[in-house]
This record gives sequence, C-alpha cells and structure tokens, in this order.
Amino acid sequence: MTCVSLADSCRQLAIDPKTLRRWLAQAPFTLQSHAHDARRTGLTEEQLRWLAQAHHRSLPNLPQEPSQPASVPSAEETLALPDDLLEVFVALRALPAQLAALQEQLADLTHQFSHLAEPASTTRSRAAVTSKATNSRRSSRGRTKSSQPQRPSQAQVLALVEYAGEGHYVVISPKGGLLPFEPDTPAWFAWLTTCSSFRFVGKLGRLTAHRELHNPSRAVWRAHRNIRNHTYNVRLGKTEQLSIAALEQAAAALHAHL
Repeated sequence: MTCVSLADSCRQLAIDPKTLRRWLAQAPFTLQSHAHDARRTGLTEEQLRWLAQAHHRSLPNLPQEPSQPASVPSAEETLALPDDLLEVFVALRALPAQLAALQEQLADLTHQFSHLAEPASTTRSRAAVTSKATNSRRSSRGRTKSSQPQRPSQAQVLALVEYAGEGHYVVISPKGGLLPFEPDTPAWFAWLTTCSSFRFVGKLGRLTAHRELHNPSRAVWRAHRNIRNHTYNVRLGKTEQLSIAALEQAAAALHAHL
C-alpha cells in the first residue's frame, strides 16, 4: 500500500498544509502510518483521491511506494518534520518567488513614477521662469514710472482772512505768511485784485470767497459754503465792495443754514 507523505499530498492537491489539516479534520478516515517508519504518517492513494474528488481537485500521477527500502527518500521524509514546521518549510520555499514578484512590481512602480515626476518638474521650472520674467517686467515698469517726473498736486491752498480778536483781522498768504496789512485798507483792496479766492473765518461764521471773472475791473465775488452735502451761495459784489462788514454779513447768512 502506497503511503503519500503530507508534503507530497499538499503538492499533489496544490494546497498549503493548513488547508490539508482542515480537510483531514472533516474527512471520514484517519492518517496511515508509514510502512517503514511508524513515526511518520501519510495518506493512501484512495484517501488522496477521495480528498481530491470531495474538494474538486485534479491529481497528477501519484508517486509510487518504492519497492526497496534502501532507495533514497525525499527531503521531507528524511527530515520527518512535524506539521507546523513543515508549514514553515513550505512557506520559506515560496519566499524567493514572492521576493522576485515584489522586485518586479517595485521596478515597474519606479519606472511609472519617473515618467510622472518629469512633467511636474518641467512645469515647476517653466513656472519659475515665467515668475522671474513677470517680476522683471514689473520691476522695469516700476523703474520707468519712478524715472518720470511726478506731476504737481492739483490741490490749492487758499489764503486765509481770520478774525484775531479785539476788532482785528489778519491776512495769511500760503506763500508769504502773515501779510502786513488789515482788511478795509488800500493795501487790502490792492491785494484782492491779485487773488481769485480766499477763505474767511469771522465772528459770525465762515465761507470761501471766489471771483467769478478774471478781469479785475469787472470782477464779481461770490461766497459759498458746503453744509450737509449741499452748497449754499451768496453774492458779495465787486472788489471795491468786499469789506469786512460784507464778509461778516455773508458768513452769518450761510451759517443760518446749519
């Protein structure tokens, strides 16, 4: 009677030792002792065929029991390993093939990653070049703008006529500072012919006076003040009529709109 070792049975059925032990636990027979070594167990050909048929496995030609005991036994028979160590031995024998498969997968992934990383680096390089070019254009524009002369501000500082207390008024020019005369004097009316507008801050209110016509002989002055987003106007008259009394009266009239 041929006795097939457990290792040969696993190879014949193309299963691992753990699966074989599970199938044997459900089988209606027990392991057979080896004809020449009672310490070793195995399966008969009939038992092996029964397992193959029960679990839908195909069997190649079964090994025959050697007729002479002196023939060279297999490596598993020589070692006579227990089932748990036999499972480790089978797993170790499969490691080289698994390592080779992992190396192939790693080489494939490295090749794919190199193709993916190359466009990304190229994109970053192009982006860096574009950024440098943009910054260069901006800096050159900035230098061009800075080299151009700046236009003077359109804002104009007006002269100021202000009540200084005790019946005195002062005239302050943006360029000349405090002028050496007071209103209602010949110097005052001469000065009015040289300016087109001024600010007045009196005892009864304030206003901005401006001349409508540039011809001094026909000059007509008006006063205005912005109150709550609305501009109010008062006619002051010609230059010779522009006295302090007229300015105070117009300032009071504009102040009444508050």
